[in-house]
Formats: sequence, C-alpha cells, structure tokens
Amino acid sequence: MSDSAVLKVIRLAESGDSRWPASPDPAHPYYWRREPLAYESGVIAPFGVPRVRASVERADGSIALWLEDGGSSPAWTPELLGHVARRLGRAQRQLLDPPPKPWLAPGFLREYLRLHGVAPEDEVLDRLEAMPQTLCHNDFHPANVLESGLVIDWAYRGLGAVGLDAGVLAADGIADEAFPAEQANDVAAAVLEGYLRGLDGVADEGDVRFAFARGTALRLSWLPRGDRPAWDATIAFLQRLASDA
Repeated sequence: MSDSAVLKVIRLAESGDSRWPASPDPAHPYYWRREPLAYESGVIAPFGVPRVRASVERADGSIALWLEDGGSSPAWTPELLGHVARRLGRAQRQLLDPPPKPWLAPGFLREYLRLHGVAPEDEVLDRLEAMPQTLCHNDFHPANVLESGLVIDWAYRGLGAVGLDAGVLAADGIADEAFPAEQANDVAAAVLEGYLRGLDGVADEGDVRFAFARGTALRLSWLPRGDRPAWDATIAFLQRLASDA
C-alpha cells in the first residue's frame, strides 16, 4: 500500500517578493505563521482541507508542515467551478462573523492593493467592510482547489466580505488560464449561482454581487494591458462585471 504527503516549509523570510511579504505581527494580514495556525485551530475545516500529518518547529525557526497529499487540480469546466463555488458558499455561511482572534485579521484587500500599487477606492472598500464578514481564503484560485475537493494554501486567510473569494475563483482562473477565456461568462454565471445557493440567503444578494464584481475588479485593477492575452481577457471580463454591478 502506497502513501504520500506534502511537505511545506514555512519561514519568516527577510527578503522575497515585495508583493507577498511575511510579517512577524500576528495582527498583520501577511503574518507568516497564519497557515500553520489555520490548520491547528481547525477554523478552516468547513472548507475541506488536507489532514495535518505533522507540524514541526525546526531549529532554524521555520515550521515543517506535513499535509495529506490531495492530488492535483482537475480540468476545470463551468459546471465543476459552480460546484466548488457552492461548497465555498456553504463553508462561508457557517463562518459568518467568527470570533475575533489576533491572527484572524481583517484588512487583507487594502494591504493587497497597497502592495500592488493600486490607489484604494474608498467607496468600494467602505461598502465591502460594512458587509457581513466571513472567513476568506484570499487566494481562492482554481489551482488551490484539488481534484479531491481539498483546498490548500491558507497563508493569507482572514476576514473579508462575502463574495470576494468567489470573484477570485472566476477572475484569477481567466488570468492564469485555468480555463479558456471564451468560457469567462459561463464560468462567472456558474460560480455566482453556485455561491449564492451555498450561502442560502444569509447575506443580501445585492451585496454579494457587488463584492463579486466591484471587489474583484478593484483587486485585479493592477493587471497591465498588452502583457498577456489572458490578462487582457481578464481586464475585459472585469470591466463587464463592474459595469453590471
């Protein structure tokens, strides 16, 4: 009988990608120990996550996180992404307004925009922050959802508006070519419908649509035109979403 696990080594790096820093402050949206704490606390269990085989504090200050091997991502279709969105909605319905903890931080989107050089749109951000808050993955990219259904890479999870993770699932999938850009409208419709079904009425549909469209358009407004065809397709898709919101 064969078995496998995934080793993820987590450390507080002194240098790295300036857009994805690591902070020693537990209240910071980019706190470096957030992923091990997410697994240890069990708060992310409703999403369906890998089992932790071991979490080891190493002599060099890093953490060795041994996780169940959930396989790779599937070949995505609008229907399959709609199913994932429904599961996401069910999980976030259970986690509305979770009890505050220092390492379950709000403010990820504002910090993300600052690190990507995007001027904040206070009207959009203020509305998002006034909406019902839930536990967000904050990088709910199709590549972080495995064929087994497990969701991985929890380094940036925190509090955010309902609808934001669903927007990432659709828009980041276009930008990184998880599915053909020609399927963008079908994917958006399937994801939003599935997500709303999962939420089952616990949040105002207008608010959810606003976060899905305007929140996602703001998040990815740093994408430059002309660099990649998939990015151009994403920009066009986000403009359509924002104009409909």
